[in-house]
Amino acid sequence: MYQADYQPGVKLYVKRVFITDDDKDLLPPYLRFVKGIIDSEDLPLNVSREILQKNKILSNIKTASVKKILGEIQNLVKDEEKYKTFIEQFNRPLKEGLYTDFGNRETLLELVRYKSTTTDGWVSLENYKDRMQSDQKSIFYITGGNETVLKNSPLLEAYKKKGIEVLVMDEDIDEIVAPMIGTYKDISLKAVNKSGSSEEIKTDEDREKEKEMKPVIDKIKEALKDEVKDVVASSRLQESPSCIVSDENDPSAQLQQMMKALGQTDMPEVKPILEINPRHEIICKLQNTEDKQILEDISRILLDQALMVEGVPVKDPAAFAARLNKYIGRSLNV
Repeated sequence: MYQADYQPGVKLYVKRVFITDDDKDLLPPYLRFVKGIIDSEDLPLNVSREILQKNKILSNIKTASVKKILGEIQNLVKDEEKYKTFIEQFNRPLKEGLYTDFGNRETLLELVRYKSTTTDGWVSLENYKDRMQSDQKSIFYITGGNETVLKNSPLLEAYKKKGIEVLVMDEDIDEIVAPMIGTYKDISLKAVNKSGSSEEIKTDEDREKEKEMKPVIDKIKEALKDEVKDVVASSRLQESPSCIVSDENDPSAQLQQMMKALGQTDMPEVKPILEINPRHEIICKLQNTEDKQILEDISRILLDQALMVEGVPVKDPAAFAARLNKYIGRSLNV
């Protein structure tokens, strides 16, 4: 199903005479799992491949077929167990339709399903909307390659504490599709691994902490220099000392890795934003030191461990291990 040279499942007949079974234009690629027969009374029997590609009748047939198929899938939603089985196999192709079939986007938004931080199984965007807190303005989601890693991400700490549900999007296609959805029923979708998503959960206390932490933030910025785009006090961290996020207009770390894996090695380097937890013991102690070597070592450890938690390889693992071992050794009193 996921090969570019997939075999279409629909055969075209004209007045019960077989015409072709390898025309990929009979249905859009995201419905390539559908098998069946289209039998037309309106096409000529001597129709050629070239005519098929330009034929308005076939275009109308395709449009009607897509609506009919999506209608049948909508009927399947009524049987929860059957739809769960369907989604486990065909959720990914339906997501493809969100960015290739804009005409049926609203229908597809009702059909796709996601995992969640607050419930087991699959949830729809409508399910999420119904469970939103009264003062919540956005649908929050996190993308990445592993459900367990995502559910334990430091990026979710404040959302969990506040009881805010976050959709877990662990398929590679989510990195591309989710930002393109934009809104669902006038509600914005926001990625928690983007810099601006925490504004909605920020408190007055968080803003005071930002001002209080400015001196140590400036020290960390100086220590990391060109390795990060910015260093900011975090309102999303509760227990972890640091995390990385992407700027609103930059691709996420996972998307960058995906593009490189696809051969796009000439992509410009996009630097992460390092968020630090102003309430964490490490950050509070850094605030009181003027030792430049300690500041540089700890700042780099904070960055490297934040990268690793998000599944991004650190540039120099040996240097990271050496710094970590040095401070572990200092902390042991045996």
